[in-house]
Amino acid sequence: MYEPVQRDESVPVAVQLLRRACLALDMDPGVAKREIRKALEVLLDSVPRTPFDRPVHGLAPWQARRVVDHVLAHLDAPIRIEELAAVARLSTSHFSRAFKLSFRVSPHAYIVGLRLSHARALLSDSDEQLSQIAAACGFADQAHFSRVFRRRVGCAPGLWRRERRSHLFNDPVIPIENPAGAQASHHHRFEFPHFAVADDVAA
Repeated sequence: MYEPVQRDESVPVAVQLLRRACLALDMDPGVAKREIRKALEVLLDSVPRTPFDRPVHGLAPWQARRVVDHVLAHLDAPIRIEELAAVARLSTSHFSRAFKLSFRVSPHAYIVGLRLSHARALLSDSDEQLSQIAAACGFADQAHFSRVFRRRVGCAPGLWRRERRSHLFNDPVIPIENPAGAQASHHHRFEFPHFAVADDVAA
């Protein structure tokens, strides 16, 4: 076996071995094969290994798009991890790991974040009652919606609406939001605002 080399030295060493293989290819195929095998060993030795030699990957782009589209289309209803895994054509456990690698949050946290983002849009742009907004965003009831909203944003949804409208139509005021909490975001593709999610919040 070829002597191990450092990663930054592996490419020039492999190139040298492959050049030798090219020179020997016509005259001595056996030598060429040995040089190619050595070059392969050099390159493999320089690649960092994962447990059991299995690379860990996130969701493929098509899987991420289908999952996000599914969540956005069903924000007004309960969304189970099993159905998202089916959309991505993965097992539930594999899906959960891959999702977190892609989005850097759990599926549960992502769903809650999108529900709150949609709720903020409705609070800003409509006069719907809080109970209607809670239902449209998939929360169990108005109390559940208010509890989650207050935890993430730092104030009740009704107060947030009044402050936001005051900010838009009157003198500027400082929005009442939790500086350590999430900021409103509609970037739903592959970026996600960092919500601190509690385990007792149902998606």
